Amino acid sequence: MTDLPVHGTTTSSESFDGGIWIGAELDEVAVESSSLRRLRGSGGTWTRTSFIDCALDGADLAGVVTTDSSLVRCTLDGARLTGSQWLRSRWRQLDATELVADTLSAHGSTWTDVTLTGARLRELDLSEAKLVRVRFVDCDLTRARFAGVRCSDVTLSGCTLDAITGVTGLRGAHLARTDAASALPALAAELGIRVIDD
Repeated sequence: MTDLPVHGTTTSSESFDGGIWIGAELDEVAVESSSLRRLRGSGGTWTRTSFIDCALDGADLAGVVTTDSSLVRCTLDGARLTGSQWLRSRWRQLDATELVADTLSAHGSTWTDVTLTGARLRELDLSEAKLVRVRFVDCDLTRARFAGVRCSDVTLSGCTLDAITGVTGLRGAHLARTDAASALPALAAELGIRVIDD
């Protein structure tokens, strides 16, 4: 483990590029205006931790468990968040391209001004989340869970929505025509409608 911030401190304008935080326990740590590109931080436990104006491009955060943590004005291009948990997290003004985050859980989280492009988000859990001005573009959302989601100005375009659940949680969202067609079987199943051959 290298370059690990001390509990209860704020770190600013630092480079943690290529740092090794595997299994790290962070509590009440704030990291601002810093670079964490290619950070290896899998399996960590982060509580009340915030990253503001940071680049986490190429970071490996697979299996990280966070609670009440924030990502604000950050980039996650090419990052790996597979199996991570962002419970009651706050993502704001965040852009991510080619993110790999299968089975990511963001239960009860708030995402505001978030754009995910080309992300692999199979089995994403957004149950009870609040999404405000969120865009999913060309994302794989196969078997994603949307139960209890509250949407405001949410757009899905060019996404795979096979076998999603809680589809009524997308009430008020904007879906491109192909996305709407992809979501129809899930919507029919949720409403108890059987689709039969002509």
